[in-house]
Amino acid sequence: MKHFTSLPKVKTNDSLLDNDLCLIDGQEQPLIVGQIVEMMSDGEQPRLIFLGDPGHGCTWAISKLAEILHNELNILEGDFKPEKQITQDPLKFSKRTRKNRKKIFIVPDADSVFPSDEHYTPKNKTNRDLMYLTRRFSNLLGYDAHELSRCDKAIRTNHNIKMVSIGDGDTYKFKADKVKRKNDSLTVEIDPQYKGVWKAGKPSKETRQRIEKLDQEEKERKVKKREEQMEMERKKKDLEKLLT
Repeated sequence: MKHFTSLPKVKTNDSLLDNDLCLIDGQEQPLIVGQIVEMMSDGEQPRLIFLGDPGHGCTWAISKLAEILHNELNILEGDFKPEKQITQDPLKFSKRTRKNRKKIFIVPDADSVFPSDEHYTPKNKTNRDLMYLTRRFSNLLGYDAHELSRCDKAIRTNHNIKMVSIGDGDTYKFKADKVKRKNDSLTVEIDPQYKGVWKAGKPSKETRQRIEKLDQEEKERKVKKREEQMEMERKKKDLEKLLT
């Protein structure tokens, strides 16, 4: 990931570090944002996972981070477009990450979109390949989930920024770690490097509306799937009655 040639320097001092902050182009920013910028400067692709219970603002927080990188710091190209850059459609996610450059793409509810028990499916295999392919395009990949253990192995073993919700749901506070894995190790010998606590705040109205729309669609999809399962169970029981 060597396509960012003129990124701003990240500066810190004891006073800033005490407040989990850094300076980027003279602006105070969360320390974790500085870590992401430094990773990009070093040619490392940030792969982010935000974890928290429903209602704790994971998608809001990762989208707020996207707005900072796109709209405030202008490190990523163009304005953040939530309609294009937040999706739960694996096919759209794949095509957009391949066809664009220097952007962040976000998958809400990744433990539902790329669940661990569907490791054999084309969508999960494609997501794994994208993690390596998109480095060439200088794209950032972001996922949020309720449980990391329910996400596909590619996400569990390749994320390098981990944000975990702390406190009440309406605080939007996240403990930040850079995940460093030792050579020849994916799931063991992980060295988390603490990068402070970030109170994310709310993203723009346009972004919130996009998230709410996707959340409603995902809930409807889950209910429809369960209804289909119930119908199949009922038909199975009716058939068993006929055969007895």
